Amino acid sequence: MKARHSKLLILFFLTFSLSTSLIYIWHISQSLPEELYIYSNKDTVVDLDIPVTAVIKETNQTVDFSKPVTFQAKEKADYSLEYKLFNLISMPSGKLSVLEENSLYTGGFPIGLYIKTDGIFVADTAEFINENGQTCTPSRNYLISGDYIVDINGEAVSKKKQLADILKQCDGSELCVGFIRDNVYETVNVTPEKDEASEYKLGIWVKDDTQGIGTITYIDKNGNYGALGHGMSDASTGKLLNTSNGFLYHTNIISITQGHENTPGEYVGTIDYSYSNQLGLISANTRYGVFGTIPASKCESLIKQYNLKAYEVGFNREIRKGAAYISVYLDGELKMYDIEIEDISYRDEKNITFQCTSKELLDITNGIVQGMSGCPIIQDDKIIGAVTHVFVQDSTRGYGIFIENMLKHD
Repeated sequence: MKARHSKLLILFFLTFSLSTSLIYIWHISQSLPEELYIYSNKDTVVDLDIPVTAVIKETNQTVDFSKPVTFQAKEKADYSLEYKLFNLISMPSGKLSVLEENSLYTGGFPIGLYIKTDGIFVADTAEFINENGQTCTPSRNYLISGDYIVDINGEAVSKKKQLADILKQCDGSELCVGFIRDNVYETVNVTPEKDEASEYKLGIWVKDDTQGIGTITYIDKNGNYGALGHGMSDASTGKLLNTSNGFLYHTNIISITQGHENTPGEYVGTIDYSYSNQLGLISANTRYGVFGTIPASKCESLIKQYNLKAYEVGFNREIRKGAAYISVYLDGELKMYDIEIEDISYRDEKNITFQCTSKELLDITNGIVQGMSGCPIIQDDKIIGAVTHVFVQDSTRGYGIFIENMLKHD
């Protein structure tokens, strides 16, 4: 009986030790940055204070992150980091990125965005009743949500109207549809069918553009900007839309709907899509934000109009829990409003968790509302991130992205 009891104690101890070790390893892995950022031609001290070493693959140098490490680099470059816990246990790899030192004009003012998709975006397949009264979906098992139709019978297409015109003229003949799926070009033969109104259909829901209201995060000295802190996605599928062609516009915010529990608030505004109202071009729509350029003359005008100030960039390892600010344009003025940073995550796109503490902001918006995505986050006189999402269940709390993630992917 005693022997059995001893075995159970040993088993319990081993299980407990293994579980504790695994939890500790997981905790350390979450503390490891996927990317470390340093400036060229400037000493940068990184203090992770964790028992991890890293081999810089390209130079075969080993650094010990259990104590502060000073990095030096002469030019922009990317290096691979192979982490090891206690110099024994392999951990998720990382990257060391060298950036040119830069200051950014912080935004906070709303803009209108319009993008054209790279091809005709397939939101979903759709059933319809054909001329014989039967339910059909010609594109089922051929096209799926997220595909981009780029040509039909060898003819390039990018607009819904082009697709509609081809269907009107096809006379029910088989169509060779060229499309992009997961960055790979494919073709498939699909035969349209007539619906009850005698119009040929493929049985797909499609779109070729989208628009919305968001916020400029920053503008650099060359007129490059970043906005939103997240990409523009299809509302029905949540999929990020591929684009290399779009425009920024001035927008007029008419009113603000306050956020409440389980009901996010929003900016209510209008966008004039005339050429004279254009601010700049959109060249990329990524999960880290929307990016492009603004002409020099319009940059100067925006800097004067909103009294934009230039801030040094603060990297993720400089961020601390505690007081910070978000820059928001409200009631005709760009102002800094108090927030409290509650949590920092290095291996999650929701890098910064914060709560709005400004009574003035809470009185106006009751926290974060849709349209405020992209508002810059400032701490210790440095731009450290951008607002990305609101807590649906609590509009006074929100998430942000590290500014270097936006800079790296603009």
